[in-house]
Amino acid sequence: MKVEELSIDREKARETWRKYQEHVAYQKPYDAEIAAIYKRLAQGKTVIRALESIRVAGINERGWPRLAIARADETRIQCNMNTGNTQAWEFTPGYPMRSKSRVLIVGDVPRREGWLRLQSDVPLIPVHIRPKRGLQNYHILFEADWREYPIDPFLLRRFGGDAWLVVAAWELTSIERAVMANRVSA
Repeated sequence: MKVEELSIDREKARETWRKYQEHVAYQKPYDAEIAAIYKRLAQGKTVIRALESIRVAGINERGWPRLAIARADETRIQCNMNTGNTQAWEFTPGYPMRSKSRVLIVGDVPRREGWLRLQSDVPLIPVHIRPKRGLQNYHILFEADWREYPIDPFLLRRFGGDAWLVVAAWELTSIERAVMANRVSA
């Protein structure tokens, strides 16, 4: 899956983060977010722009989004696409709604005529990758097939605007996909 990655040389990131730390008393909220990104990059971690990645990935031949995002504790995701007065893609929990979480992408999304509502399963997080607690604080970015169980997701932790730390990336095995596809549809 192709994503919009924020990257810079680790030493340059560390040096810039230190400069931000020297002036922490004068920081605005966006300065703290910038410093947090530099800190993660200095640690050698991967930071992406998930919402921009969804926009850039665009739509498939049917006019449906190629990528989707969901809170990690959800089992189904629903994508509402509205291209009326405001172009928007809204990712919400599938039915039955267990939470009020939603991710809204407004403007600059590929145009599609009319209203469309899609549903997809949210990929399983294998037990050895799954966070031990606070699963609701994580998101999963995945290639949405909208018809079959997803294959290769990213586990993300949002720490500002469109800055997301990649906690893990994996590919589901055929066994995991088979078991989950049957459980969700049952």
